[in-house]
Amino acid sequence: MEKNKFYLTIGRHERYGTDTPIEREDMLVAYLSGVMLKSCLPPCDTVYHSPLARAVSTARFEALGLHCSHLLEIAELEESATAFETRKFLNNLLQNTDENVFYYHFVTHLPVIEKMGLPFLGAGEICLLTAENKTEMLKENFTLQVLKRPEIPLELWQKADLTISALDLLSEDEIYKRLADLEK
Repeated sequence: MEKNKFYLTIGRHERYGTDTPIEREDMLVAYLSGVMLKSCLPPCDTVYHSPLARAVSTARFEALGLHCSHLLEIAELEESATAFETRKFLNNLLQNTDENVFYYHFVTHLPVIEKMGLPFLGAGEICLLTAENKTEMLKENFTLQVLKRPEIPLELWQKADLTISALDLLSEDEIYKRLADLEK
């Protein structure tokens, strides 16, 4: 990506889990989404997410892949937030962004994404918004690209010493630890 441009990525949470906020395999997918974003964007300053558990979990794993330790829960990204509340939050954030910050990531829900005027996203998909600078982003003068969910490569299963049946026995924290250990 070009240096000094300004980027926002706005993603939809992963699929609902039965005994975890998101499916266990989707924890791996969310991590890989973060890795993918990290490989082509400037360092992520903050991952903002809705307070709902499925968004919290998705944001946690995406942040791990992004190497972004600054996560913030924001009520304006919840499904019940009005379009005005969400836009006001985004505008305030952009207006107060430090000149050395070039990228933020958001995890939210389809109704919020629709209120923002962005295209339909499937679970785990991400919109990449690219502007010449934050002023142009504020003016909504950006290009938009939809990023599909990555596939889990066999190499990740091997590196994390996981199988599908073993994955089903792990808690969210245990999966997170395995992925975090890969980052060391």
